[in-house]
Amino acid sequence: MNGTDLDGYSGVEQCIILKQGEVRMKSRRLGIWRKRYVVLFAPSSKGPTRLVKYADERGFREERQLSFFRMQDVTTVVRLSFNEDHGITISLTGGEVRQFICNDANDAEDWLQKLQTEAGKSDTLPVGHFRAFLIPSMFLNYDGECIVEVTADCVNVFTDTTKRDKVAGMKISCIRRYTSNPEKRNNNLLIENGRSQEPIGESLLLFKSYQAVDIYNRLDTNARRLRGSVSFGNSSNESFNRRVRRSRSTSNTMPRERQNNLGLNSL
Repeated sequence: MNGTDLDGYSGVEQCIILKQGEVRMKSRRLGIWRKRYVVLFAPSSKGPTRLVKYADERGFREERQLSFFRMQDVTTVVRLSFNEDHGITISLTGGEVRQFICNDANDAEDWLQKLQTEAGKSDTLPVGHFRAFLIPSMFLNYDGECIVEVTADCVNVFTDTTKRDKVAGMKISCIRRYTSNPEKRNNNLLIENGRSQEPIGESLLLFKSYQAVDIYNRLDTNARRLRGSVSFGNSSNESFNRRVRRSRSTSNTMPRERQNNLGLNSL
């Protein structure tokens, strides 16, 4: 496998679905009951725990959502008063209400239990921690959903929130370049490491995350702070200062062929 493989991100939603199915949902504006496809997602690189509405199953497969709300904004989930066997009423903070009718009583009971379990639950991570998806590459033996931790001097990647299994640890001082382009709305975050980055060495890691800009901003803040503290340090830090200046002047000089191999054109 060479460079990065963006196709590795397709279908990631399949492993984080708590429940999905066709229902009849009441329109907020017209009050009309329409067939819709709804999916309850667990928190991931694509968003927090949320209930997403699609026009139909095809719209779900093509990721064309109509609307969604976060489950942490849900206050109550109960049966519909006029359809106790099949209906669900969801109340949100601010007084908004969502209603839908299921195919049968068993389906409604399953929806009720899963929605009540997730209602009002905050899936916010500790400060400096973010959900991301690590695109497959030749540089690491792991790819998929992960947790990115940005500390004062390191960027750590773990397999999950328990932080028991560490995928990579990168010193900010050895990161050659980091980029994110919110204007393209592709949720990409690229980290390019220099040769001195142990143990992975010179490498290119591509992450996808709805929090890509937040990860970039925290990394950039800590990198600038680190550069500032080093610049006022002793002479032994001069090599780091020279490396920072050199990376600024050469970051855009990588041959076009190598950029293609590393997947830089995807940003």
